Amino acid sequence: MSVLAVGLLLVASMTAVGTAVTVADFRALAARRAVLAVSIIINVVAVPGLAVAACAAADLTPATTLGIVLAAAAPGGGTGALLTLHARGDLALSAALQGVLAPLGLVSAPLWAQLSGRDVVPSGWAGAGLVVGGLVAQLTPLAVGMWLRHRDPETAARVHQVARRIADVLLAALVVYFVVTAGGQLPALGWAPIGVAVLLVGVCLAATAIGWLGRPAVRRAVGMTSAVRNLSLALFFATPASTGAVVALLAYGLVMYVLSVPVAVRLGRTATG
Repeated sequence: MSVLAVGLLLVASMTAVGTAVTVADFRALAARRAVLAVSIIINVVAVPGLAVAACAAADLTPATTLGIVLAAAAPGGGTGALLTLHARGDLALSAALQGVLAPLGLVSAPLWAQLSGRDVVPSGWAGAGLVVGGLVAQLTPLAVGMWLRHRDPETAARVHQVARRIADVLLAALVVYFVVTAGGQLPALGWAPIGVAVLLVGVCLAATAIGWLGRPAVRRAVGMTSAVRNLSLALFFATPASTGAVVALLAYGLVMYVLSVPVAVRLGRTATG
Protein backbone atom coordinates (compact mmCIF):
# COMPACT_ATOMS: atom_id res chain seq x y z
CA MET A 1 0.00 0.00 0.00
CA SER A 2 2.81 2.43 0.89
CA VAL A 3 4.56 1.69 -2.43
CA LEU A 4 1.35 2.60 -4.31
CA ALA A 5 1.01 5.82 -2.30
CA VAL A 6 4.61 6.75 -3.09
CA GLY A 7 3.93 6.18 -6.80
CA LEU A 8 0.86 8.43 -6.65
CA LEU A 9 2.92 11.04 -4.81
CA LEU A 10 5.47 11.03 -7.63
CA VAL A 11 2.72 11.57 -10.21
CA ALA A 12 1.07 14.38 -8.23
CA SER A 13 4.40 16.13 -7.57
CA MET A 14 5.46 16.10 -11.20
CA THR A 15 2.00 17.21 -12.34
CA ALA A 16 2.39 20.23 -10.06
CA VAL A 17 5.80 20.97 -11.55
CA GLY A 18 4.59 20.49 -15.12
CA THR A 19 1.68 22.90 -14.74
CA ALA A 20 4.04 25.55 -13.32
CA VAL A 21 6.75 25.50 -16.00
CA THR A 22 6.87 26.29 -19.71
CA VAL A 23 9.13 25.48 -22.64
CA ALA A 24 10.31 29.09 -22.49
CA ASP A 25 11.43 28.52 -18.88
CA PHE A 26 13.58 25.57 -20.00
CA ARG A 27 15.02 27.62 -22.86
CA ALA A 28 15.89 30.41 -20.44
CA LEU A 29 17.53 27.88 -18.12
CA ALA A 30 19.55 26.40 -21.00
CA ALA A 31 20.82 29.90 -21.79
CA ARG A 32 22.09 30.24 -18.22
CA ARG A 33 24.82 27.65 -18.68
CA ALA A 34 26.73 28.50 -15.50
CA VAL A 35 23.59 28.33 -13.35
CA LEU A 36 22.50 25.04 -14.91
CA ALA A 37 25.96 23.47 -14.64
CA VAL A 38 26.46 24.52 -11.01
CA SER A 39 22.96 23.32 -10.07
CA ILE A 40 23.53 19.90 -11.62
CA ILE A 41 26.98 19.57 -10.03
CA ILE A 42 25.65 20.53 -6.59
CA ASN A 43 22.62 18.28 -6.74
CA VAL A 44 23.84 15.23 -8.65
CA VAL A 45 27.55 15.10 -7.78
CA ALA A 46 28.64 17.20 -4.80
CA VAL A 47 25.85 16.64 -2.26
CA PRO A 48 25.40 12.88 -2.82
CA GLY A 49 29.19 12.38 -2.92
CA LEU A 50 29.53 14.29 0.33
CA ALA A 51 26.72 12.19 1.79
CA VAL A 52 28.54 8.93 1.01
CA ALA A 53 31.79 10.28 2.50
CA ALA A 54 30.12 11.77 5.59
CA CYS A 55 28.12 8.61 6.33
CA ALA A 56 31.29 6.54 6.07
CA ALA A 57 33.21 8.96 8.31
CA ALA A 58 30.39 8.88 10.90
CA ASP A 59 30.32 5.06 10.71
CA LEU A 60 26.55 4.96 10.24
CA THR A 61 24.71 1.68 9.82
CA PRO A 62 24.06 0.46 6.26
CA ALA A 63 20.32 1.17 6.53
CA THR A 64 20.84 4.68 7.88
CA THR A 65 23.45 5.37 5.23
CA LEU A 66 21.05 4.21 2.51
CA GLY A 67 18.28 6.54 3.68
CA ILE A 68 20.52 9.59 3.88
CA VAL A 69 22.27 8.88 0.56
CA LEU A 70 18.95 8.35 -1.24
CA ALA A 71 17.66 11.68 0.08
CA ALA A 72 20.89 13.46 -0.86
CA ALA A 73 20.91 11.92 -4.35
CA ALA A 74 17.26 12.72 -5.16
CA PRO A 75 17.08 16.41 -6.18
CA GLY A 76 14.16 18.46 -7.42
CA GLY A 77 11.79 18.30 -4.45
CA GLY A 78 8.29 19.63 -5.07
CA THR A 79 8.40 22.33 -2.38
CA GLY A 80 11.61 23.91 -3.67
CA ALA A 81 9.64 26.41 -5.73
CA LEU A 82 7.44 27.24 -2.75
CA LEU A 83 10.46 28.05 -0.59
CA THR A 84 11.94 30.02 -3.49
CA LEU A 85 8.76 32.07 -3.50
CA HIS A 86 9.09 32.77 0.23
CA ALA A 87 12.76 33.68 -0.29
CA ARG A 88 11.76 36.07 -3.10
CA GLY A 89 13.88 34.14 -5.56
CA ASP A 90 13.48 33.57 -9.30
CA LEU A 91 10.38 31.37 -9.34
CA ALA A 92 10.51 30.50 -13.06
CA LEU A 93 14.14 29.43 -12.68
CA SER A 94 13.28 27.27 -9.66
CA ALA A 95 10.43 25.54 -11.51
CA ALA A 96 12.65 24.85 -14.53
CA LEU A 97 15.39 23.49 -12.29
CA GLN A 98 12.87 21.16 -10.68
CA GLY A 99 11.83 19.92 -14.10
CA VAL A 100 15.46 19.11 -14.98
CA LEU A 101 16.68 17.79 -11.63
CA ALA A 102 13.77 15.52 -10.68
CA PRO A 103 14.20 13.09 -13.63
CA LEU A 104 17.99 13.11 -13.11
CA GLY A 105 17.36 11.79 -9.61
CA LEU A 106 16.02 8.58 -11.12
CA VAL A 107 19.59 7.84 -12.24
CA SER A 108 21.44 9.63 -9.46
CA ALA A 109 19.65 8.00 -6.50
CA PRO A 110 20.24 4.32 -7.37
CA LEU A 111 23.77 5.05 -8.62
CA TRP A 112 24.90 6.73 -5.40
CA ALA A 113 23.08 4.11 -3.34
CA GLN A 114 25.12 1.46 -5.13
CA LEU A 115 28.33 3.42 -4.50
CA SER A 116 27.42 3.48 -0.81
CA GLY A 117 27.16 -0.29 -0.79
CA ARG A 118 23.48 -1.00 -1.48
CA ASP A 119 21.80 -1.84 -4.78
CA VAL A 120 18.20 -0.59 -4.69
CA VAL A 121 17.40 -1.62 -8.27
CA PRO A 122 16.76 -5.37 -8.63
CA SER A 123 18.44 -7.22 -11.46
CA GLY A 124 16.62 -8.36 -14.56
CA TRP A 125 13.11 -7.40 -15.57
CA ALA A 126 12.14 -6.35 -12.05
CA GLY A 127 14.83 -3.66 -12.03
CA ALA A 128 13.97 -2.53 -15.54
CA GLY A 129 10.32 -2.27 -14.56
CA LEU A 130 11.18 -0.20 -11.48
CA VAL A 131 13.27 2.29 -13.48
CA VAL A 132 10.79 2.53 -16.36
CA GLY A 133 7.93 2.92 -13.89
CA GLY A 134 9.73 5.73 -12.10
CA LEU A 135 10.57 7.42 -15.39
CA VAL A 136 6.98 7.23 -16.62
CA ALA A 137 5.68 8.46 -13.26
CA GLN A 138 7.85 11.57 -13.56
CA LEU A 139 8.10 12.48 -17.25
CA THR A 140 4.51 11.72 -18.30
CA PRO A 141 2.77 14.06 -15.80
CA LEU A 142 5.51 16.64 -16.41
CA ALA A 143 4.86 16.60 -20.17
CA VAL A 144 1.06 16.53 -19.77
CA GLY A 145 1.20 19.43 -17.33
CA MET A 146 3.35 21.52 -19.66
CA TRP A 147 1.04 20.75 -22.60
CA LEU A 148 -1.99 21.77 -20.55
CA ARG A 149 -0.36 25.04 -19.50
CA HIS A 150 0.44 25.78 -23.14
CA ARG A 151 -3.11 25.04 -24.33
CA ASP A 152 -5.15 26.35 -21.37
CA PRO A 153 -3.22 28.34 -18.74
CA GLU A 154 -6.29 28.92 -16.55
CA THR A 155 -7.13 25.22 -16.34
CA ALA A 156 -3.45 24.45 -15.76
CA ALA A 157 -3.41 26.87 -12.82
CA ARG A 158 -6.37 25.08 -11.25
CA VAL A 159 -4.83 21.65 -11.87
CA HIS A 160 -1.59 22.92 -10.32
CA GLN A 161 -3.36 23.88 -7.11
CA VAL A 162 -5.15 20.52 -6.91
CA ALA A 163 -1.98 18.54 -7.67
CA ARG A 164 -0.03 20.47 -5.04
CA ARG A 165 -2.72 19.79 -2.44
CA ILE A 166 -2.84 16.09 -3.33
CA ALA A 167 0.96 15.87 -3.15
CA ASP A 168 1.01 17.65 0.20
CA VAL A 169 -1.70 15.39 1.63
CA LEU A 170 -0.03 12.22 0.34
CA LEU A 171 3.37 13.26 1.68
CA ALA A 172 1.87 14.13 5.07
CA ALA A 173 -0.06 10.83 5.13
CA LEU A 174 3.07 8.86 4.27
CA VAL A 175 5.06 10.62 6.97
CA VAL A 176 2.35 9.81 9.52
CA TYR A 177 2.20 6.21 8.30
CA PHE A 178 5.93 5.69 8.60
CA VAL A 179 6.11 7.47 11.96
CA VAL A 180 3.35 5.21 13.30
CA THR A 181 4.83 2.01 11.87
CA ALA A 182 8.53 2.73 12.31
CA GLY A 183 8.74 5.89 14.42
CA GLY A 184 9.91 3.91 17.41
CA GLN A 185 13.24 3.51 15.67
CA LEU A 186 13.88 7.28 15.43
CA PRO A 187 15.50 7.62 18.88
CA ALA A 188 17.87 4.79 18.00
CA LEU A 189 19.33 6.82 15.13
CA GLY A 190 21.37 8.99 17.48
CA TRP A 191 22.87 12.38 16.71
CA ALA A 192 25.38 11.35 14.05
CA PRO A 193 22.81 11.03 11.19
CA ILE A 194 21.27 14.34 12.24
CA GLY A 195 24.69 15.97 12.05
CA VAL A 196 25.26 14.56 8.56
CA ALA A 197 21.86 15.84 7.42
CA VAL A 198 22.61 19.31 8.82
CA LEU A 199 25.91 19.35 6.90
CA LEU A 200 24.27 18.36 3.61
CA VAL A 201 21.37 20.80 3.87
CA GLY A 202 23.80 23.55 4.87
CA VAL A 203 25.92 22.94 1.77
CA CYS A 204 22.81 23.32 -0.42
CA LEU A 205 21.72 26.52 1.31
CA ALA A 206 25.23 27.92 0.90
CA ALA A 207 24.51 28.21 -2.84
CA THR A 208 22.57 31.38 -2.00
CA ALA A 209 25.96 33.00 -1.30
CA ILE A 210 27.70 32.08 -4.58
CA GLY A 211 28.02 35.61 -5.93
CA TRP A 212 29.10 34.81 -9.48
CA LEU A 213 25.89 32.87 -10.15
CA GLY A 214 24.20 36.20 -10.76
CA ARG A 215 21.72 38.44 -9.05
CA PRO A 216 20.41 37.52 -5.57
CA ALA A 217 17.08 36.20 -6.88
CA VAL A 218 18.94 33.64 -9.01
CA ARG A 219 21.15 32.55 -6.12
CA ARG A 220 18.14 32.17 -3.84
CA ALA A 221 16.39 30.01 -6.46
CA VAL A 222 19.41 27.71 -6.81
CA GLY A 223 19.93 27.46 -3.06
CA MET A 224 16.33 26.80 -2.06
CA THR A 225 15.69 24.39 -4.96
CA SER A 226 18.85 22.46 -4.06
CA ALA A 227 18.05 22.36 -0.34
CA VAL A 228 14.70 20.63 -0.86
CA ARG A 229 15.29 17.04 -1.87
CA ASN A 230 12.78 14.90 -3.75
CA LEU A 231 11.59 12.84 -0.80
CA SER A 232 8.90 11.16 -2.89
CA LEU A 233 11.54 9.76 -5.26
CA ALA A 234 13.79 8.78 -2.36
CA LEU A 235 10.86 6.95 -0.73
CA PHE A 236 10.18 5.26 -4.08
CA PHE A 237 13.52 3.45 -3.72
CA ALA A 238 13.74 3.25 0.08
CA THR A 239 10.31 1.81 0.87
CA PRO A 240 10.84 -1.63 -0.69
CA ALA A 241 14.50 -1.73 0.39
CA SER A 242 14.61 -1.12 4.12
CA THR A 243 12.46 0.18 6.97
CA GLY A 244 15.60 1.57 8.59
CA ALA A 245 16.37 3.53 5.43
CA VAL A 246 12.89 5.04 5.50
CA VAL A 247 13.38 6.14 9.13
CA ALA A 248 16.71 7.82 8.27
CA LEU A 249 15.11 9.44 5.23
CA LEU A 250 12.31 10.89 7.37
CA ALA A 251 14.88 12.25 9.81
CA TYR A 252 16.67 13.91 6.89
CA GLY A 253 13.40 15.43 5.72
CA LEU A 254 12.74 16.85 9.18
CA VAL A 255 16.18 18.48 9.30
CA MET A 256 15.73 19.72 5.74
CA TYR A 257 12.57 21.67 6.53
CA VAL A 258 13.66 22.84 9.99
CA LEU A 259 16.69 24.51 8.39
CA SER A 260 15.31 25.55 4.99
CA VAL A 261 12.05 27.21 5.98
CA PRO A 262 13.57 29.78 8.39
CA VAL A 263 16.34 30.55 5.88
CA ALA A 264 13.77 31.11 3.13
CA VAL A 265 11.75 33.45 5.34
CA ARG A 266 14.88 35.33 6.40
CA LEU A 267 16.07 35.71 2.81
CA GLY A 268 12.66 36.97 1.77
CA ARG A 269 12.66 39.65 4.46
CA THR A 270 16.12 40.89 3.55
CA ALA A 271 15.76 40.53 -0.24
CA THR A 272 16.86 43.47 -2.36
CA GLY A 273 16.49 42.01 -5.86
